[in-house]
Amino acid sequence: MDMMNLLDRMEDLPLELLKEILSWLPVKHLLVFKCVSNSLYNVINSPYVVQLHLSRSLQAHSEGTLIVFGNTGIHTFEFNDSPCNATELYCPGNFDYLRKLAGSCNGLLCFSCQANEVALLNPATRACKQLPKVTLTNMFMELCTVGFGYECISDDYKVLRYVRFREPDTFTADLTDFRNMPDSGLAASPKWETLLYSLRTNAWESIQNPPWTWESVISSPGIVANNSLHWMSCDFKEVKCFHLFTQSYYEIPLPGKISPGYKPTLCLLRGQLCVVTFYLDIWVLKEYGVQDSWTRLFRCPSEHWNSLYNTLCIWKLGLMSAACSKDGSKILLALMENKKNFICCDLKSNEARMIQIPGLPPQFSAIHPWVESLVPLSGVVMN
Repeated sequence: MDMMNLLDRMEDLPLELLKEILSWLPVKHLLVFKCVSNSLYNVINSPYVVQLHLSRSLQAHSEGTLIVFGNTGIHTFEFNDSPCNATELYCPGNFDYLRKLAGSCNGLLCFSCQANEVALLNPATRACKQLPKVTLTNMFMELCTVGFGYECISDDYKVLRYVRFREPDTFTADLTDFRNMPDSGLAASPKWETLLYSLRTNAWESIQNPPWTWESVISSPGIVANNSLHWMSCDFKEVKCFHLFTQSYYEIPLPGKISPGYKPTLCLLRGQLCVVTFYLDIWVLKEYGVQDSWTRLFRCPSEHWNSLYNTLCIWKLGLMSAACSKDGSKILLALMENKKNFICCDLKSNEARMIQIPGLPPQFSAIHPWVESLVPLSGVVMN
């Protein structure tokens, strides 16, 4: 049966059955089907199918699929018991415009770009949206994107940024160029403004600053869980949090057995907050907000840790991400710097070893959990 006959038969199916079938298919096939007829186009673009397809993807791939942003493009791979091979994903023609991957959520990627701009990209559908520019009346020395996530209460995707200002009368230099700032300007006390973008309204708003300064958290994209963004504090004593809907700030204490000297790093594992220490102790927060639910999944034996020491010396650069095999028996830790720095922790045998992922670029700057999805980007898109 050729493709056209198959599609004709699909259109003859009951609508609910058709939606069910489409929700299981890869995005690349759905993009082809959208070009066949207006009826299939409308069904595939319907919010019900988009959400159902996302739910299927999260259920099947959220545990072990990672996306890698490197100097040569965007790649993805799925961690499992068999050898992992990375594949290249779509990347816009103006690739150099993208500077830093600031977050990944439900198939969408958030990038910090040139000229202090922000863009969202769905590499599966190839839709890219440039966000409105932030209008600032005061001179600033830093504009940083610290988080991107989805909150289900208002069904909205949001981007969090902060602006760091300097007193305008402290110096006369152009503060938009940090390299030309005189030393006298560095002594000024910083002032902060926190900004929140809503994809639903396509607008930025100035919100309340946190009770702590942005200098007090590790400079890395916020981890999304429970409608909130999370960052490790610089003193390694607690997790700083921001709720995307209520716009409230709060803290989550770390397990009592984790010393700040262990340099714990925050990541996401199976949708739960996860903390990994320099000594390869892996803890997860089983029940969000319940301190006693911190559970240790893995402790690296000393003989294995010694063999990994040279790799762990780059721990100060940070843990980039973590993934779990489908049966839950293995955890993959991705460290900063290059494709050689992956550690596989076997929960059954209590072993830790280095592994390599073929197909990745030699150098990369970010790794995040990722699933392919049909999540649309409303408004003007750049393809």
